[in-house]
Amino acid sequence: MKFLASIVVLALAVGYIKSEELTKENAIAVAAACKEEQGASDDDVEALKNHEAPSTHEGKCMAACIMEKFGVLADGKMVKEKAIEVGIALFGDDEAKATAIVEACESLEVDDDHCEAAVQYGACLKEHAQAH
Repeated sequence: MKFLASIVVLALAVGYIKSEELTKENAIAVAAACKEEQGASDDDVEALKNHEAPSTHEGKCMAACIMEKFGVLADGKMVKEKAIEVGIALFGDDEAKATAIVEACESLEVDDDHCEAAVQYGACLKEHAQAH
């Protein structure tokens, strides 16, 4: 699972997700709305598409916005149940793998800034996904 597939990627790797709410078209619309809402640049979008953390605060906030709109992040904290649901979709119904990855990161101490927290969770999830 790449950086955004580390939950942030859910909006861009969503073509693999079968959930009604997580369609590719919906993910693209959410990502576009978040880009506009947060003032993110095309470079920020490219970073996410390339499974990299955005370098700008606006890009990080775009990632947080995407996570929030899909229910994976709330009040700067990961929503375990929703993150597992997305992980299951990304891993082809491998609930044990998705659960292990999310549980490894759920108690991570993250920044109070929800934009930074989104990127920190993404990095943790990416690291643990690569280990599986």
